[in-house]
Amino acid sequence: MMSVARRLRLDVLAAYAARFALTVVSVVMRVLPRRHKVTLLTRQSSTPPSDFRLLREAMLRTDPSVEVVMIARMVPPGIVRKFAYAAHLLVEMYHASTSRVLVVDGYSIIASATPRSEGLTVVQLWHALGALKKFGLSIVGQRGGRDPLLAKAMRMHAGYDIVIASAERCREPFAEAFGADVSKVVVAPLPRVDRLRDPARRAAVRERFTYLYPELTGKRLALFAPTVRTEGSMATIDPVELTRAMADAGYATITKLHPLVPVPVDSQLRVAPGLSTQDLLLIADLFITDYSSAVFEAAVAEVPSYLIAPDLDAYTQRRDFYLTYPEDLGLPMAHTIDELVEMVRHQAAHADMMVTLRENYVAVTHEQYATAADELARVVLGTDVVAHGRDKHD
Repeated sequence: MMSVARRLRLDVLAAYAARFALTVVSVVMRVLPRRHKVTLLTRQSSTPPSDFRLLREAMLRTDPSVEVVMIARMVPPGIVRKFAYAAHLLVEMYHASTSRVLVVDGYSIIASATPRSEGLTVVQLWHALGALKKFGLSIVGQRGGRDPLLAKAMRMHAGYDIVIASAERCREPFAEAFGADVSKVVVAPLPRVDRLRDPARRAAVRERFTYLYPELTGKRLALFAPTVRTEGSMATIDPVELTRAMADAGYATITKLHPLVPVPVDSQLRVAPGLSTQDLLLIADLFITDYSSAVFEAAVAEVPSYLIAPDLDAYTQRRDFYLTYPEDLGLPMAHTIDELVEMVRHQAAHADMMVTLRENYVAVTHEQYATAADELARVVLGTDVVAHGRDKHD
């Protein structure tokens, strides 16, 4: 039965059928009047990300009359729950149909698969800083990417009016990843930059960490956050083994895995539930990753960082990068845990490296704006920054 379905590509036929149904509904909803309203839509998590919350606050500061709606809902597993999610799409379509601006932080069925209606501006606010490993349309048909027929059926990443990139050198990679003209890619800092540089936020996180984990108070902290492997392969670094090795070097290690990755069961493994990777970067003494773009967040927080990539050659072949890894990052890279520990003992990474990395891949807020969120709010609300950005890059 499965082989027949694969030959007939019933999944592709179902995608076209779903797109047709959504198109009919979207055409009917065009009778709804647009309001002075911005909808922020994510399916990366079931709670609004910090970027959305900070952006909402900044937009309301910039224009108190604007209505801002945040919708956060992941696509659930299982056929029955997916039917419920299909009904939820009607809610998303209603808000998109009555908004002037729709902001998404990844692929959105509502933003791309349905036909564009007049009066709506769609902004892609990708959920990661920088441009490290390839994603989106850059890897369609590859092991880590989407199936080409399904991507075509669902109009993957189609229809963006503005794409936000965190630095000038990220504009061309983002244009490729989203199939957009580079003139549509606008450089603006993500709101999370504010939190990663905020001393008050740092103090608040440290206080909460001390309350939740008093046994770690006064210890040197290492944060390990590997990338999620969508290619079907498991991470090549055992977090339990890394935790033990870093303990010998004098560090208590906290591991933050992607929400979709099962956490190994081991009493020595610390995962710090209730604190995000961004939170922990505010109190960590060093950061360890393989290919995660969180390394750019560590650069903003000026946390000395180390790379560990035992499978670099294989990973490059099946996924590849937008930059030369690791040279363009300018960070020490180990191939084994023992080599990493030796680098840590000799303090091979330092804050100056992170300043250089930040300057290369993360835009700094312009002087006329109080925060990164305020600057981005101007872009989303369609004021002077958008006009100037388009003039500059056209």
